[in-house]
This record gives sequence, structure tokens and C-alpha cells, in this order.
Amino acid sequence: MSVFWVIDTKAKIFPESSYEQDGSKWYYGRSIVPAGSIEEAIDLLRSALKDKYVEVESVLSIVDYSHQTWDSEDDELFETIESYEKSKTHHEVVTGVFASGMYLEKE
Repeated sequence: MSVFWVIDTKAKIFPESSYEQDGSKWYYGRSIVPAGSIEEAIDLLRSALKDKYVEVESVLSIVDYSHQTWDSEDDELFETIESYEKSKTHHEVVTGVFASGMYLEKE
């Protein structure tokens, strides 16, 4: 049985990516990954992001969505609930939203 994992990452987005970029060195993302284990979830996310020209520098946190410990001030920015609904419906990795380091520093 799969668990829906909420994974926060620090990543580098390459110019070939379709993600919006502003020249930041790092981008922070929150994705939803259905998987049987944390290790599997991280592997699936890395693979999905690689296909989108994104390289994970580090995993900042990973929690089970159902525990709702992922809730934070940044939740609306990262569209966690919307990403979860999409992941649940299609049972697939939803790479979610990436916010630039420069943007977050302004906040």
C-alpha cells in the first residue's frame, strides 16, 4: 500500500527546464509522491525531477501527508493540498511548485 509523502527539497533548476526561473542559484520545492517507503519516494521524486531538468541538492523534509505535519505558513505558496489531490487522483508523482531562493529571501 502506498503512502502519500510530502517531500520538501532544495534543488537546482537547469535552463532547459520548463519551470519558471529568475536566476536564483537554488529553488525550494514541495512535491507529493505515492510510494511504499521513504527511500522509494525519494528515488521516484529524483527520477521525475531529472526528467524535468531539475537536480535535487537535498531533501529538507519528508512526512506522511495523512499526519498533516507538513502544514506550514508556506503551504499556500507550495499548493500542497492541490498537489495531493492530483497525486491521489492519478496515483503519480506531482512535482508541485518551486519557489526561488531570491523570492523567499524577499518575503
